[in-house]
Amino acid sequence: MRLVRTLRGRLVVIAMVWCGLFLFATGFSLQTMMRNYWQEAEADGLRLQLYDLLSRLEIQPDGMPVVTEPMADPRYRQPYSGYYWQLELGETVVSRSRSLWDAHLSAHGLKSAFGDPDLFVGKGPNKEPLLIMTRTVLLPGSDRVFTLVMAKDSSALTQTLKKTRISLFLGLGFAATGLVLGFMFQILYGLRPLHLLRRELSRVHQGHQEGFRLRYPLEIQPLVEDINRLLHHYGELLQRARSHTGNLAHALKTPLSIMRNQVTQLPPEDQAALGEQLDQIQRHIDYHLGKARVTGAAKILGVSTPVRARVEYICRAFSRLYPGKTVDLQVPVNLAVGVEEQDFDEMVGNLLENAFKWSASQLRISSAELGGWITLRIEDDGPGMSEDQIAKAVLRGVRLDEKVPGSGLGLNIVSDLAEAYRGSLIMGRAELGGLAASLSLPKVARVE
Repeated sequence: MRLVRTLRGRLVVIAMVWCGLFLFATGFSLQTMMRNYWQEAEADGLRLQLYDLLSRLEIQPDGMPVVTEPMADPRYRQPYSGYYWQLELGETVVSRSRSLWDAHLSAHGLKSAFGDPDLFVGKGPNKEPLLIMTRTVLLPGSDRVFTLVMAKDSSALTQTLKKTRISLFLGLGFAATGLVLGFMFQILYGLRPLHLLRRELSRVHQGHQEGFRLRYPLEIQPLVEDINRLLHHYGELLQRARSHTGNLAHALKTPLSIMRNQVTQLPPEDQAALGEQLDQIQRHIDYHLGKARVTGAAKILGVSTPVRARVEYICRAFSRLYPGKTVDLQVPVNLAVGVEEQDFDEMVGNLLENAFKWSASQLRISSAELGGWITLRIEDDGPGMSEDQIAKAVLRGVRLDEKVPGSGLGLNIVSDLAEAYRGSLIMGRAELGGLAASLSLPKVARVE
């Protein structure tokens, strides 16, 4: 069933079924034609021998026929040669060939052969298969009706038909093999553009090229051009959306900074209330700006980010902020994920910031591959979180700690970004005793 689910499999099955039906019909027709040809040839041969025998018969004064000259074929004179003739008057055998010796032929009750009422299939003196022809004749000079019986060994005809059938089937078998191979080559050659299209799409998805570059057959080229236009359109939309997001963030940053400076000039009791509201505004702005970036990320094609290189870069930055922390990095060099570099840095940066911030002295970063996914696991030896805190950690709008400033997005945005790439973020207990964050992202071609 899996073969029939592919275009190649369907075309191969259809070609094989059609080829089988065509060759079966061809073989049956050719076999019938050859059998009829050989049977008619045998019947014509017997008929000629019968006419030759008739020409050699003469009526004696007593009204009985005799053969004036022996048959030209010497096998009619050789005992039990398989070639026989016999002349009957009613139930009485008047004359017979010397090849019959003391035996006689009988066509009564025999099965008709080849659909000819004068042809029958019988047995000879030595039980050999015979093809028998009978003809009722009224000889000149006689008022009696005689029956002339001619017989011939049909085993040679059977062997000829058998050999012809074998040769025919062998020939048709070779023809079927050639046709199937030809069909398969035709199918593979015809579907090759789809294979190239799929390979180019994979390169686009992995970020090795921005669109389709090859020229395809006229039936496919319009679709390829439409896809290229669609990719270009989405790329422009994404860049425009991110540009607007950056502009909005920059436009809001200055007024908020001014407001914070103004708050410091207020009485202490007013500073706490207004400062809390400004922090709330900042969190809402960061959250919704992050959501805008997540929406753009969901439409990205053709991106690829090397995992280890970016993790090392982020770790170096945090090692300067949090000195004295040991990082055990267990990530292969050649892993890459289908995530934009900025989004990857945002997700991993938030997770590593939490790990560096709360770890006592040690972090472990490892990776695992499963199917088309890469899971990056970040563990620390800090205090960790309770089961209730873990359940709430990635909920929308919930922060791990309100007292310590984070990177701006929080775990909820990390989770949303991961989901935008069809990935996931799972929090749990680490073997080191602290928190473990498992980030699953789509895998792309390895970075060499």
